[in-house]
This record gives sequence, C-alpha cells and structure tokens, in this order.
Amino acid sequence: MNAKQLQDDFPEIQGAIYGVALSLESFLINGIPYGVFQREFLPGFLEKTAGNLLRVLASLEEQAQHTQTTNQAQVTKVLAGLRSSCQQLIDLVSGLIPFRTLSPEQLHSMVSQIPLLRDACVHQIQQLETYFRTPKPFYPSRPAHSTAAVNGFLANLEHLFMQERSAAESA
Repeated sequence: MNAKQLQDDFPEIQGAIYGVALSLESFLINGIPYGVFQREFLPGFLEKTAGNLLRVLASLEEQAQHTQTTNQAQVTKVLAGLRSSCQQLIDLVSGLIPFRTLSPEQLHSMVSQIPLLRDACVHQIQQLETYFRTPKPFYPSRPAHSTAAVNGFLANLEHLFMQERSAAESA
C-alpha cells in the first residue's frame, strides 16, 4: 500500500468507525428511553435504532474488507467480536421491553450487563482504530460533555428503570 492509498482509505474507514460508535451511543441513549420506556407511543423505535447500528456495522465490515492493513486477521476477529457484542446488547435491551413485569432481581441482572457490553464494544472499536491507525480516535476526541452524558446515563440506568416502573404502577 502506498501513501496515496493510506490517505484515500483511512478517512473512509475512520468515518465508518465513527458511524458505529455514534450509532452505538444513540442505540443506548435514545433507544432505551424512546424504544423501551415510551414504546407504546413510539412503536418500532428500538428496532429502528438497532437496525441502524447493524447497518452501519455492516458498512464498516464492508469497508474493512477493502482497506488494506497488515493486521487483517486481527481486524476480522475484532469485527466479529464487535458484531457479537452489538447483537448481545441489542438482544439484552430488547429483552427489557417487558421490564415492568420483571422481578427486581431480573431487572438488576439485565440492566447491570448493559454498561459491560457497551464497554466491550468501545474496546473493540478502539482496537479497530489502532489497527487502522486512525489519526483521530473517536472516544478520546469526543467532547467531554458528550462522554459525561453517556456515562451518567449508564451509571443511572437501573434507577431510571425503577423510576419508570414506579411511574407506571402509580398511573
């Protein structure tokens, strides 16, 4: 691969990686409140955000196949892991749709896995950025308030579910 190919290929792959990172955050930050808590008012919203995440992930996988790197085997392995982690996260969040009927123990068990799966996805995204030598990695370059908002949302997630459950019971 020559220098011109690096310039041409890596901005696209960086954009594809950013797309996955943004779609992952959107799936959580928007998908849970609107697709789980407000499901009756916005039917299909969670499925739409999940579909978007899988679509941009497929685009990244396609671009990665056409972008040369010396670590192609590792990239393929990380992409497979990222797809698996994203699908597990989608399945987990989708499994929370009937959260009002879950026992507190079930709810706690499921909700506590969300940050762990997200962290796995973030780690895999960062590995891809390393393999593709992206000049500006997504998470370190992200505005501090955006990172704080996502981290705060995830840290408060179980409380949000309990609040929503209580509100539904009082209605």
